[in-house]
Amino acid sequence: MKKILFTIALALFTGSVMAQTPEEKAAEKAAKAALKEATKQANKKLSDGMACATEVQTLYQAIQMEQQKGESSNDLLIAENEAKIQTVSLEGIALLTEALSTEYIKDNKKFQAYKALDDMATMVLNSELVKASKKEPYNREALASSIFAITDACHGQLTWGNVEDQTQNLSIQSVKLKFPKTHTYYAYLCQFCIEAKDLEGAQKALDAYINFPVKYPEMADNDIVKNPEYPASQFAFNIFYTAFNDKNAELMDKYYDLALQFDNKESHNFVLRAKPQMLKDQGKTEEWIVAMKEMIALAPDSEVGEIGMQQLMAHYNSAGNEAVDAYTKELVEKYPESKVANYCRGFAFYAKSDFSNAITFFQKSVEIDPDYADGVYNCGYCYYQNALEKAREISGKKMKSQAAIKAAEDEVKGLFAKAAPYFERYRELEDKDPSKWASPLKVIYNNIGEKEKAAEMDAYLN
Repeated sequence: MKKILFTIALALFTGSVMAQTPEEKAAEKAAKAALKEATKQANKKLSDGMACATEVQTLYQAIQMEQQKGESSNDLLIAENEAKIQTVSLEGIALLTEALSTEYIKDNKKFQAYKALDDMATMVLNSELVKASKKEPYNREALASSIFAITDACHGQLTWGNVEDQTQNLSIQSVKLKFPKTHTYYAYLCQFCIEAKDLEGAQKALDAYINFPVKYPEMADNDIVKNPEYPASQFAFNIFYTAFNDKNAELMDKYYDLALQFDNKESHNFVLRAKPQMLKDQGKTEEWIVAMKEMIALAPDSEVGEIGMQQLMAHYNSAGNEAVDAYTKELVEKYPESKVANYCRGFAFYAKSDFSNAITFFQKSVEIDPDYADGVYNCGYCYYQNALEKAREISGKKMKSQAAIKAAEDEVKGLFAKAAPYFERYRELEDKDPSKWASPLKVIYNNIGEKEKAAEMDAYLN
């Protein structure tokens, strides 16, 4: 009985594995045929690519032999062969790159294929770099193709080479020296593309430059790669700048953070201001406000931060006192130690002729930066306006006692006296324009009894 049950179970098991529908059989057959065809096509491209490499080598040897003839050499033949080398090499690079990107090439063929790719790509690279260095017309696409091909070829040779094979080992040692230098080639390529306003090519080159140690970890600790000759941020800024001129907001966003890292003050400020400027030009007011606030947050006490705060002040000022008041209150809460934030808060009170509250914030701005000319001037101006206002108030009153009159006059003089050192300090900082400080100082010195100084200010005015 057990034997019968086992036989039945075996039959059921075998049937479940072997049974296929006609559709499944057809699909399996098609898949095998497709795999066979893909393998055939990949190896055909490999074979054709290797044939290109052989032809290139033959052409190169012919050039060398012709050049050895000296003055009797055929320059036209040499030029024709050089042109053929470029054409055949580019064809070979395309074929080998495509073949090696598949899974259908046997491992024992890969080293020689990558070496052939390296040889052809190097010839193209050298030729195009020579042209570019001489400011002659060159093929930027060919240059890019050669750089990417050389990098992959170096990686492939190190991956599939056999150091125990003496011939291969010589190539491997050479590749180890060559491989890290390809990192710098991406920098050259990026700059060439930027100069040609080829932003797509520039992006591809810069991304390869940045990702090189990640894609090729065996090179990550190499000194050339660890300490690149050119900072990636410089190229990011160049792309960002070109994208701004082309009104390409998406590309600006992509390289914004990296471009900000470029160690150049003017470039740094440009990046900070460019994004909100583009939004403003597009009429996107709400997005512009958000971008301006982000810009300010990055550098609240820089030149750019100051410009940003003042531009937002102008925007909110057009919306009325309540909007200005709310914005400047937000500023000093976020940046209590920012001279510009305190100045803007003071200006909000100043705009309402509330000089007593305004001076508190103007003085804070000057405490933070004693050379902050705008803050210094407005401190003096607030005391000056308070003195004038107090003088007008007194003149409208009838005071009965001499003591009351003197006390009022002393208060006015005291306010003028407080204003004087601020205007004098502003004079030191901004000596070029006496019209801003000479007139109030003349009034101040006349009122506090310093006639000689008043006369000196009068001379400036006349």
